[in-house]
Amino acid sequence: MPVLTIREEGINDGGFTATLNFDSGNSYPITVTDPFTNQEEKDLEWYFEEWLVFPTLETDKAQKAANSVQNYGENLFKQVFQSNLNAYGEYRDLRKQLSQLQIIIESQSPEFQALHWEALKDPDLPRPFSIDCIISRQRRGATVVPVQMATYPTINLLVVIARPNEESDVNYRTISRPLVELVNSSEIPVKIDILRPGTYESLTRHLDEKGEGYYHVIHFDVHGGLMEYEQYQRQVHGDSWRYQRGWGLEDLAEYEGVKAFLFLEGEEKGQATPVEATELANLLTGKNIPICILNACQSAKQISQESEDYRETSLGSRLMTAGMQAVVAMGYSVTVSAAKLMMKPIYQQLLNGKDLTEAMRKGRLELFNNKQRRAYYNTIIDLEDWLLPVIYCRGKINLNLRPFTPEEEEKYWEHIGNQYVFPLPEYGFVGRDLEILKMEKALLKHNILLLKGMGGTGKTTLLNYLREWWQKTNWATHIFYFGYDRKAWTLEQIVYEIGQGIYNRFEQASFQAMNLKAQLNLDYWRCLLIVLSKHYSIILKQNCQLFCPEKHICPLSKNLLTGNFFPSEIKI
Repeated sequence: MPVLTIREEGINDGGFTATLNFDSGNSYPITVTDPFTNQEEKDLEWYFEEWLVFPTLETDKAQKAANSVQNYGENLFKQVFQSNLNAYGEYRDLRKQLSQLQIIIESQSPEFQALHWEALKDPDLPRPFSIDCIISRQRRGATVVPVQMATYPTINLLVVIARPNEESDVNYRTISRPLVELVNSSEIPVKIDILRPGTYESLTRHLDEKGEGYYHVIHFDVHGGLMEYEQYQRQVHGDSWRYQRGWGLEDLAEYEGVKAFLFLEGEEKGQATPVEATELANLLTGKNIPICILNACQSAKQISQESEDYRETSLGSRLMTAGMQAVVAMGYSVTVSAAKLMMKPIYQQLLNGKDLTEAMRKGRLELFNNKQRRAYYNTIIDLEDWLLPVIYCRGKINLNLRPFTPEEEEKYWEHIGNQYVFPLPEYGFVGRDLEILKMEKALLKHNILLLKGMGGTGKTTLLNYLREWWQKTNWATHIFYFGYDRKAWTLEQIVYEIGQGIYNRFEQASFQAMNLKAQLNLDYWRCLLIVLSKHYSIILKQNCQLFCPEKHICPLSKNLLTGNFFPSEIKI
């Protein structure tokens, strides 16, 4: 694969001094200036950040901003390749291998990084370089903690989802549901964990529990943005969206300029925990996770600084110092429809053994070929958001995978075989993201939940679907379902079913040899519950009070089965 490197060397009054480096060893000095005026840059930011809110207004301004992307890319091309005839000649030779070309942008200042290199376009070609070849970024001179991956036979993926505003937020499983479906058809075995709850404390404890080098990919499906200190202060006591610094995070000291943040969930609905880029990088340092994917808004946005003592405002670039081999981030706010459209081809490629940089190109190509996006008021607009994804990469990514041992392979497929398979209804299973989010949050607060609804509202279907969803996303090891749709369960049958699920055949034989009175002994149930709690187990019961005589109900289950005590209640 031919590699072409554009390396920043310094800053001058008019822009930047840089070198254009070819595989041949030839290097050509170039001067690069920002193709946009300040006003043109503001118009482009408005196009991606604000036009979506009122998409039927100022359409001429939006079209002008969209057209400016091509002008920007062609202007940048002339500065890089056409300022020297010899350099242009070498480029012309490389153009024959365009589909194999890799362009690396090496920057040492935020201003150089703030240029839209993904727009780079040859006027003689129909599409920008980033659509047909790989464009990645590297930061020169950054101190990097090296990654030391353990060897695993599976790709281990952690998805962090935060929806602080619940029903007033993005759908809970917009990204994760298609991702889980892709895992089922991937060539490489994949283990996917969804973090619950999506809080900073939960993330910290979970990473510590799994240990260094376990995860290959961490995906943040959360909100993000750049924020001044005054903006933070205003939202601390906001009406619909409140910032809360919680567990493990010190009070945010006053600062000048802007900082990059990811917003995780707070303790209550409407509370978001802003985690600053340095804090997130510190958390991930030493965890030896090679790949980080951020579909958070503005996670790759870089603000130019006036002084030499600049702050790195690009969250994606900052995370590279935590030891990541690659980070995918977004330059401006990305629509939900664009994120969903892009992530599918990215994971299709990645989970089938392709390099992340090529997977990223496939995702960008999908955005380029399908530009229709859903804006406010259910309006469909065309958006040039193929420009937004940015990939920071350091060398070839090695996930350090190995083949299964015979014992591991047997255990893995046994685990898959023991998972419940949801029988898809005739017209499919649609929606329910909000109900699933609320149920999970309720179960994390209390271990008993009552789901209520009129007949025919889909309670049984939802519970059966969750049996599959919670196992596939590794939220629960054991899920037991006792419902009227199967048979009239007695307490003895319930106890037998649970024992069969958690004990091996020898323990189960010993358990069966006991009489019912011994099985229902209060101390024995305590031991059983301890075993269940070690592996996070869920018991789903539906109308069991109709079939279980009160005299056969053990003390620990009596309140649950008779419906007298439910700390949480959800209606559908």
